[in-house]
Amino acid sequence: MSEARARLNALSSLYPKLFSSNTLPWGFEVGDGWSDLIVALCARIDSILKEDPNAQLQLRQVKEKFGTLRFYYALDGASDATSEAIREAVTLAESASAHICEQCGRPGEPGSRSGWHFTRCSVCQASGL
Repeated sequence: MSEARARLNALSSLYPKLFSSNTLPWGFEVGDGWSDLIVALCARIDSILKEDPNAQLQLRQVKEKFGTLRFYYALDGASDATSEAIREAVTLAESASAHICEQCGRPGEPGSRSGWHFTRCSVCQASGL
């Protein structure tokens, strides 16, 4: 297991308010290159949740879709301000993923091949990753 994947897998222990069921049903369905982005997003959401003790978030799925990050969650009992802050954090991370290689984490660009969309750096793109 790569160090990046181990960091992703440790998130449920670091941020139990996000992982109420302790695991994602399908794990993290992304390449290791987005691990720093996901770790930062989880830290940001956790800090937002600490400001709103009534808010309960359950992370449902983290995956790649159309070449960018998708972060699906259910949020209950949150104030409008908390909901907006979390929505903004997720939107920023999803947008940032369009410029980060999903495989290695270097700066990347969106592309497609055979109908599949991805975000890759020139090195990973050239190697067919």
